[in-house]
Amino acid sequence: MNKLSLIASALAVLGLTACEKTFVDDIEDVANGQVTNSLLQVRTRAGGAGSDDATVAYPVTVYVFSGDECKAAQTIGDEGQTLNIALTEGTYSVFAVGGASSTDYVLPSASDALTTSAITLREGKSHGDLMAAKATVTLADGEANTVTLGMERRTMLLQSVVMKKIPTAATAVSVSVSPLWKSLTVGGNYAGVDGSYSLSLEKQSDGRTWMLPSLSGSEEGLVLLPPSSSPASITVRITTPSGTRSYTYSTSNELEAGYKINIEGTYTEAVGVSLTGTIEGATWLGERTIRFDFNESGSSTTDPSDPTQPNDPTNPTSDFPAAGDTYQGCYVLASVVASDGESAELTLLSPNEKKSTGAYNENMTLTQLESLASDLGTDGISGWRPMTRSEALLLQAAHIALGISDDHYYLFVDNETVMQMLMSNGTSGNPSSGTAYIRPVVTVTINNE
Repeated sequence: MNKLSLIASALAVLGLTACEKTFVDDIEDVANGQVTNSLLQVRTRAGGAGSDDATVAYPVTVYVFSGDECKAAQTIGDEGQTLNIALTEGTYSVFAVGGASSTDYVLPSASDALTTSAITLREGKSHGDLMAAKATVTLADGEANTVTLGMERRTMLLQSVVMKKIPTAATAVSVSVSPLWKSLTVGGNYAGVDGSYSLSLEKQSDGRTWMLPSLSGSEEGLVLLPPSSSPASITVRITTPSGTRSYTYSTSNELEAGYKINIEGTYTEAVGVSLTGTIEGATWLGERTIRFDFNESGSSTTDPSDPTQPNDPTNPTSDFPAAGDTYQGCYVLASVVASDGESAELTLLSPNEKKSTGAYNENMTLTQLESLASDLGTDGISGWRPMTRSEALLLQAAHIALGISDDHYYLFVDNETVMQMLMSNGTSGNPSSGTAYIRPVVTVTINNE
């Protein structure tokens, strides 16, 4: 059978229709008498937990590596296209980067691409909705193999920025975020740790509101790569005839790839700038809300103007963090305000966790769990301990907002017995030989200053 017949047979087996757009590499003899008579077919799909609204960002550039050598680089222009790449038998690593067009980015060619090669922005261009995927495939002699790559978003979307009650004397207001990753690599990793983005806000007709300028495109906002280290910083600068003053908020993990970010700030002469930030999950990441303030005295999580905290007997004041807020870098699982409104008891969830697997997890003792929990707290707060059953249920109710997978188990203590709880439905039982996570909590009391 000649070489063209081999490919024709492979396509017939795959059942390709006449209307499907395909691309086939030229078939050539290679060294050592091997012939490129095996076929790799590449398709793409939206990755993540799944949603009818999830999409793939095109074009998608596909790189095929044998060891450290790039064997092919081709582009899928839209969802109707499928790549068919002729190769010799062997094992290959397939990498795909979506949303990086050659007009906006410098893309490595097959002849010089490495998995660590950066896909860099051209001068004057802005990031697109970058996505990445990878897979390993093995081709036998004369075999046709189809690989479907699940593309996952690698950027975040700064959707809106609004600063309110800015002094009328202000001549400029800007917001910057740093440090950010500067580029994505062929292998789908981040590169360049010292990136930043600064944007100027536009003064509105009321003279005291400044907003992010409207942008054209399918999704309004600015696409950015996520922070290259934690904490990252959000800085607001207000310029008046007397000079420029800046206010900086230090984030922990609020800025992440795959999330839409909205920032709203209100300036008050007495305390400076109070910012409220909301992060909405992209289609497959759920939703998360984070509130924070910052002013000349530093930063905290209080938001006196938060309309979601009504003034009723169980919540007599909104000057304390509520459940779902953050406090000193920790997630607030529960908040109980005293009847006189002068103090609040907060149950805090540490941002740190540890994985326990196998027999060690199955035979976990209370003493071991308490020791591990105490080592996973944050600086400046003492008394970290394992969760109780009721606190584990609070974590289960908030696990989507926290970005925790449904299939994760977390250890807790019930009547001095170590148990584990499944995040998808809150069912609990004795620890198994599988995998569970340890994440401590602490109860603190804070007072009105």
